[in-house]
Amino acid sequence: MQLLKPAWVNHDGSKAIFSVDLHPDGSRFATGGQGQDSSGRVVVWNIKPVVSEKDEEDEKVPKLLCQLDQHLGCVNSVRWSCNGRFLATAGDDKVIIIWQQSSYGGGAVFGSNVVNVESWRSVATLRGHDGDILDVAWSPGDVWLASASIDNNVIIWNTAKWPEQVRVLRGHSGLVKGVTWDPVGRYLTSQADDKSLRIWRTTDWTTEEKIVDPFTECGGTTTVLRPSWSPDGQYLVSAHAMNNGGPTAQIIERDGWNTDKDFVGHRKPITCVRFNPNILKKVDSKTGKSVQYCCVAIGSRDRSISIWFTSLKRPLVVVHDIFDDSVLDLSWSSCGRYLMAVSKDGTLAFINFSVDEIGCPLSEDETNNLHMKLYGKSAVTSATSVNPTIIENPELLRLREEERIRAKAASASEQSQRPVPSTPQRAPINKQIETRTADGKRRITPMFIPPTEGVETPNKSYEASFSSSQQEKSKIVVEKVDGVVEPNVSSSRPPAAFSTNSSSSPSKGVSLPAEFNGVPAGLPARFGKTIGNNSERQVDSQVACLSNKRKQDDAQPVMVKRKRGRPPLYDRSSAPPPPRAPSPPAVPAATSTRLPVAVHHHAEPLLLPEASLSKSTRVQIPGETSNDIPPPLLVVENDYRIGSRVGGGTPNLHRVSRTQLNVVSWVAYLTSQVTAATATSGTAAFTCQDKSLHILDIKTGEMMLPPLQLQGKASQLFAQESSIMVLTVDATLTVWDLTKKKRILSESIKHLVEGRNGGVKSVQLTAEGTPLLLLTSGEAFIRCHDLEVWLLLGDSASVRRIVQPEYTMLPPCHPSDSCARPLASLLHQTAAYSGSSRVSRPIISDDARQSLTEVFINRMLTSAQYLRSGHDYKFWLKRKVQFFIKEGLEKKLRDIFDDLLGPRHSGTTESQELQNWKPKIMDFDKTSLLEEFLREILLAKNSLQLQRLYSEYKEQLDANIIETI
Repeated sequence: MQLLKPAWVNHDGSKAIFSVDLHPDGSRFATGGQGQDSSGRVVVWNIKPVVSEKDEEDEKVPKLLCQLDQHLGCVNSVRWSCNGRFLATAGDDKVIIIWQQSSYGGGAVFGSNVVNVESWRSVATLRGHDGDILDVAWSPGDVWLASASIDNNVIIWNTAKWPEQVRVLRGHSGLVKGVTWDPVGRYLTSQADDKSLRIWRTTDWTTEEKIVDPFTECGGTTTVLRPSWSPDGQYLVSAHAMNNGGPTAQIIERDGWNTDKDFVGHRKPITCVRFNPNILKKVDSKTGKSVQYCCVAIGSRDRSISIWFTSLKRPLVVVHDIFDDSVLDLSWSSCGRYLMAVSKDGTLAFINFSVDEIGCPLSEDETNNLHMKLYGKSAVTSATSVNPTIIENPELLRLREEERIRAKAASASEQSQRPVPSTPQRAPINKQIETRTADGKRRITPMFIPPTEGVETPNKSYEASFSSSQQEKSKIVVEKVDGVVEPNVSSSRPPAAFSTNSSSSPSKGVSLPAEFNGVPAGLPARFGKTIGNNSERQVDSQVACLSNKRKQDDAQPVMVKRKRGRPPLYDRSSAPPPPRAPSPPAVPAATSTRLPVAVHHHAEPLLLPEASLSKSTRVQIPGETSNDIPPPLLVVENDYRIGSRVGGGTPNLHRVSRTQLNVVSWVAYLTSQVTAATATSGTAAFTCQDKSLHILDIKTGEMMLPPLQLQGKASQLFAQESSIMVLTVDATLTVWDLTKKKRILSESIKHLVEGRNGGVKSVQLTAEGTPLLLLTSGEAFIRCHDLEVWLLLGDSASVRRIVQPEYTMLPPCHPSDSCARPLASLLHQTAAYSGSSRVSRPIISDDARQSLTEVFINRMLTSAQYLRSGHDYKFWLKRKVQFFIKEGLEKKLRDIFDDLLGPRHSGTTESQELQNWKPKIMDFDKTSLLEEFLREILLAKNSLQLQRLYSEYKEQLDANIIETI
């Protein structure tokens, strides 16, 4: 142990220093006391010259970092925040100043020769006391700041909203001279001249215990009374107590607030107590076992300091006559080896302990784990909670732990039971086909790569782009095919695309089947059932031949001089390119639906966008799936072959096929582009641009009905078993029953989509055949057959923006859970119920937000009840209980609990009520629900406020179970 008193640490020579505090990072310390002309002074010092003699002698190492003279009265207390960002100072001028280091450099102090190395600025000035402030203390996690004053009050300040006062604690009848927090933020302790020490609960800021007996013989002879909590939270040590007429430091046990122990030995009253912030451990030389203990320093008016271990009956060391006046404050470093003390004589003492003397501190994790084990809470959890709570009752702690284990096991079980989404077979991604045209140009056929369903990889391209700075050679294999492909120069459309099947090569000329000739636009020309790649290649070749032959017969040569090896170009002079030969009016082009048509001035604008598909689309056919065999696919290939407008003209061809393992079961060709496609286990349906709807047998490809002509172009298409639903761009919704060949519904939903933000996400049918409409705004509508009206499920985005965000989040829902959780499944598909707190929210009163939140939850409950979804109903009922618990609405909780408990136990005995009461709600036992909801009280932050409610209904519930047995 080393003891020294640096003479350069002083306030203008011999001015009194009332307080000292070491910074959490151990780089500096602050002192507070008297300044010039009875004003207050705060000085921030560098600790290096104190610890190291070499740095003390080095002129380049500054000693004084910053001097602050803003206080108008003597500074009685200085305290660093737990994170070290702020410094709180309080004094006789009745104010508290919160300081923060500024990025600007220091400068000369006005009216003195002191030059500041650092710059500290005031970020808040707290006014609320009517007298001198003698002590301040930061709560664990810097959630609150407590201040004690001679106005007999303690004020709790909200550190997140300076200068907001959380509560003014009134109860002392004398000068309050010291405050301290327990290490987990459960209690606040204040000691005053009224010969009492009060312990306040931070849950409701009421008195937990008032301790008087050890202080009945004490007099108000000390300047300050600074108590302290042990870092393990088991002991509270007070200042200035008396035992048999002698001064002591009273030890108060947390368990029962017993006061049968104390520290004795000082000759005059104790002024300050300060525990080492660490729980220490040392190996016992006798037993060889590791012993954990706490260390406390005690300062007295007898000018001495004593150091105690909780594991020893006698003090570790006592330093006598270290000062010429009373010891007023003590401070330990975060490492636990440095102790500082200041006195009214204006000097500072520094004590340096070795590890062998003081012991090794427990790590932060070990300390937090100990706190969690003892109290179910630690300083870390206090920092994340504005209203920290602890359940110290063993029964309540056991129930909370059981709930956590049960929730964890349920989550793991749910994840293990989820089916793995099937992955369709991918085409090769490392192969391309290269051909050459007659003019020598290369043609590369792009390979289609189907996406993996159910898996999103939005960041893979970025990872691949930036993961390495080296350039690697391409690994794509280019397959060169012999043969010449004639470039299409007579049309502005691109050349005919090859088949997306990578195993087939580009086709050559074969005559087109006779049954294809004369097919009107929009009518599918279905070939016979073909099996294998050879049959598909033959069909491709037949179609390619027709295109090439007609190009040779009908195309007019363009006489343009060009160099060999280059494609033909029009003359680049100012003359326009030669016009094409017009198509005969008797044979309209296959893409006539895309050409502009005459628009009437009185035509209404389209309410919904037209459906569209990419050039190649694959739809998975539902049915039996296997991990070894990929599912069958319905493949739509728009613009499969490009037609010609020259001569008689040929329409564009669009192909629809059923494939599995590269085996094509059937193929159908259409002359109007496919805009939407869907498939069930029995049918395939697709709409085209010519307003037609085609329905085919999924296994054979046979047409089940002639093409249905719709009233308008399709916007949405949905099929389910024997039912098909189409929503057109003019907001007309039609449902057909294919088995009965009957129209079930046809009505306009213009009133549902007009004037709303966003559009239609999708249309669906329930298992009973009831239409559903999902909007991108998050609203879902279901049609009630009996009422012949649409019902709103969920709520609009404008309402959800007002509701508290944590109550708009939906439960996790897998696609396989759509039957068990229909409401959650529907609303998940809208992708609008994120519950994000980043969404801009209108500023309204808390009462209005609370009321709207309750209305929103009630609406979700009503929706779940209409859908007869028990799991959804239970989820929102539980969320309603959680909302009432958080808001402390005990009366509304009682209404729910009374209904779950039943009239026999809720205080009503009317026979009619007993007859009307049902023991189950939505197939859930009410008693089990009540037991589950009562556990929510234990897990809530304000659980202690509702403990009476919990006990009341828990006793009745247990009595009900006993009667049942």
